Amino acid sequence: MASQSVRWHLDTIESQINQFSQSLFDPAAGDLLQAASGLQTAVLELSRLMQRSPTGLDKDPSLKVRVRKISVALTSCREALMRRAYITQSALSTLMPATRDATYAPAAGKYARQPYGSAGRQSGEFRVIRA
Repeated sequence: MASQSVRWHLDTIESQINQFSQSLFDPAAGDLLQAASGLQTAVLELSRLMQRSPTGLDKDPSLKVRVRKISVALTSCREALMRRAYITQSALSTLMPATRDATYAPAAGKYARQPYGSAGRQSGEFRVIRA
């Protein structure tokens, strides 16, 4: 009986991973936040089930294999999510930098007419134009 419950939870987690992966790799596929919260809920329910009534995964090797596959899929989703977060953060910092780092933007007060900095470093600023 407990084995059937574990199988049902594993099926739920696998479907949630598929939905999360689809919304992660295809932004038009759906809401990423909703998919992530559904996946988190499914994993927490399985964790609670395993804590209440520890079923022997050693008795059923197919369950052990499924748990390993789910672990690998979750690791892959986590890495893809970190890549997407980095790309998003880089794009946002190019549009509107949060800090004025001396490596990428001029020091504070040096170029007063640039309130948000720039994506690249400038070599100088022309204040007066003469012919």
